[in-house]
Amino acid sequence: MQRREEGDKVKKALGIAVVVAVVVVAGVVGALALRGGAGGAAAQGTGTTAAGGAGSASQSAPKADGLIGGAEYRHSLLDPQTGMALYWQNDSTTLCVGLVSPGTGWAGVGFSSRTGKTGSNIIIGAVKSGKVTIEDSYGVTKQLHLPDKASSLLATGGSESGGKTTLEFAIPLSSRDAQDVALVPGQDVAVILAYHATQDSFAAEHTRYSQVQITLD
Repeated sequence: MQRREEGDKVKKALGIAVVVAVVVVAGVVGALALRGGAGGAAAQGTGTTAAGGAGSASQSAPKADGLIGGAEYRHSLLDPQTGMALYWQNDSTTLCVGLVSPGTGWAGVGFSSRTGKTGSNIIIGAVKSGKVTIEDSYGVTKQLHLPDKASSLLATGGSESGGKTTLEFAIPLSSRDAQDVALVPGQDVAVILAYHATQDSFAAEHTRYSQVQITLD
């Protein structure tokens, strides 16, 4: 009888030891699993943050396809005087520009180190019957601009929809063309905005005209 009771005590003790061992092992495995999971999540988060940071610091160049996405350009402004929207982004060598006018005629933008049309680098364009024409010009006087002898346009695009004209283009910040204005990163740039409500002819006088200022990256 006494031996049976002692045997039962031994079995009970062994059972408790087995349960404790199982609990300890499960706890270790769970801890390892949690540690591995946290490490994975942290790695994924770091990758996402790094990608986002890289995107904001070195955003890829906009595509001159005549369609401007919401976050395609780093900078934008809406001019209240003309109702035109200007988008821009630059790196150390190239300026990418998007322009939206509230009309179906030509639209233009001019860049200069000083206010006024004379001496400005003027990019003017229109969309007619689905065909996009964009011209690199320079301001001769307050009223007159003429095409450059050599175009410095690197890429162009445009579209017309909903009574609005969209133009996109890229130009070098500094070309070897004496008729272009050299632009410098970090510089304040005087900008001319103009458009015609219905006429595609570049000889037609603007419907509205404005001057604003932007700062290059």
